[in-house]
Amino acid sequence: MIAHESGVVNTADPLGGSYFVEKLTDEMERAAYEYFARIDELGGMVEAIRQNFPQREIADASFTYQTELNQRRRIVVGVNDFTLDDEEEIPTLRIDPALERKQMDRLGATRARRQGAEVERALGELKRAAADEGDNLMPRLIEAARARATEGEMIAALQEVFGTYTESPVF
Repeated sequence: MIAHESGVVNTADPLGGSYFVEKLTDEMERAAYEYFARIDELGGMVEAIRQNFPQREIADASFTYQTELNQRRRIVVGVNDFTLDDEEEIPTLRIDPALERKQMDRLGATRARRQGAEVERALGELKRAAADEGDNLMPRLIEAARARATEGEMIAALQEVFGTYTESPVF
C-alpha cells in the first residue's frame, strides 16, 4: 500500500536524499508554467474562461482519472485495490420529506416576516457591487443576509450580473 501511495518504488534509491522530491517539484513547476503559457496564448484567464478552457481541462482530467481507476492503471488504496471484502457500504443520506416540508415552511415564514423593500434594496446593492470590478462583495452579501434575502435570491442577483455557469458560457 505504501508503495502505491507514496511512489517510493519509482526511484532506484528512495532513501538516497531529496533529489527525487526535487525532481518531482521541478516537473510540477515546469508543467505549471506550460499551463500559464497556454492561458496567456488564449489571451489571459478571462478569455480562457470565455473559451471554456478551464472547464474542458477539468472535464478531461476527471475523465482520464476515472478511466485510469476503472482500468486499474491508477491504484487508489481502499478504492480500487487493497479493499476490504467485508466492508459495509456507507448508506446514502436521504432527507426525510417531512423535514424538507418543515424547512420550506420556515423559509415561507421568514419571507413573510421580512421587509420586502429592504431585501430588494440589499439585492440591488449586491448587483451594483458585482458590476463594479473593484468592489468587495462580502459586505453586500452580509447586508443582504441580514435583510433576510435567501441564498437563492443572492445567487440569482449575482447571476444577473455574471451570468450562469454552463458548459458554453455566453459573455
